Amino acid sequence: MKTDFLSKIYIVCPANSTTGGPEALHQLSHKLKTVLNYDVRMFYTNKKKGLNPKPEIYNIYYTKETSEIIDKENDVLIIPESLTYYIYKYTQIQKIVWWLSVDFYAICMKNRHRGLNFYVSKYILRKKEIKEYLLEDLPNVYHWAQSYRSYLYLLKKGIPEEKIARVCDYMNPIFISKDNQESNINHKENIIIYNPKKGKKAIDLIKKQCRDYPWIPIQGMTPFQVSNLMKKAKLYIDFGYNPGRDRMLRESALMNCIIISGTGGSSKFIQDLNIPDKYKFEYSKAKILEIVAKIKEVLNNYDTCISDFNTYKEEIISEEKLFENQLRKFFNE
Repeated sequence: MKTDFLSKIYIVCPANSTTGGPEALHQLSHKLKTVLNYDVRMFYTNKKKGLNPKPEIYNIYYTKETSEIIDKENDVLIIPESLTYYIYKYTQIQKIVWWLSVDFYAICMKNRHRGLNFYVSKYILRKKEIKEYLLEDLPNVYHWAQSYRSYLYLLKKGIPEEKIARVCDYMNPIFISKDNQESNINHKENIIIYNPKKGKKAIDLIKKQCRDYPWIPIQGMTPFQVSNLMKKAKLYIDFGYNPGRDRMLRESALMNCIIISGTGGSSKFIQDLNIPDKYKFEYSKAKILEIVAKIKEVLNNYDTCISDFNTYKEEIISEEKLFENQLRKFFNE
């Protein structure tokens, strides 16, 4: 990538969204400015009238908004995998697709070509159909893999290895706080926490066989509230399908929760979820009793089991510095 005369970096980001991907994009803006001192601008999509497109909880990250992307060959446009059709909107500017997940690429592409809005646009308004990016190896398009799984996916799809960089986001500062790191071990309770949006059927069946402990879903909470809940809980369970390096898994490890996980998506790769195999289960109904036995074992032996997660926790703590170094390396700084 040409960076000698780079004057501006644009980041395409969904407006008013507080999921893991948009937070990573705001973190990227913050580091490109505060560490590399680039002129970086956020270009928000699907803005809602009267609403600030930047969620308030991301005010800890530096951003500067723009309503226009200027198509200049020395500048850079960074696009999440959910919005890859932006590649064909501009011809001159250099582009980076940040693969924060693999699965949302195909899901979002399908959704753009169905539904009422699509049919009105195509058949009533007679608008030209969106041209999608189908992983062609284009000369001015580069790729960042947030996870090892997405790195393998890109290689399998024929993207040259020299055009792929490993760039992973990092944890919200609330979860890296020294106070949280030092004080939470002594206040743990036999609480099991989980994300109700992921692996719901599996979790419901496991809960029926494990009624001795309180199960608390993580939903409708601010990062501060999530942090406080994780401080108390001994165990985080995830049997969902993880499209990339999952934030909640990393957050729970930082808050000294033991993790019991499935092997869906990126979770099966040690490079993405670096915990011992004895805490990972390839879920099936036949394994529910085995999983329940493991739950009881770790809750009853928390003080000894938690040390099995030290390596993973240290890896997560180092992510922010690694992220900065990955950006320096890519932009030749």
